[in-house]
Amino acid sequence: MFATGDFIVERECGRAPAAFGVIKGFEDAANGEVLLDVQFPGERVYTFASRCLHYWDWLHEQGF
Repeated sequence: MFATGDFIVERECGRAPAAFGVIKGFEDAANGEVLLDVQFPGERVYTFASRCLHYWDWLHEQGF
């Protein structure tokens, strides 16, 4: 699904518009989800994989 170095979009977040970032690593969360370590412009945070899309999938979703 996701790999280190992938360019992703976090769609379900408190930031608007959608946040773009690069995956630096990942691990399994306690609830069974995949937790991504993502470098966004200006900050590096953890987010759930279920909240993210690959950049090219997001572009397709937006009609590009």
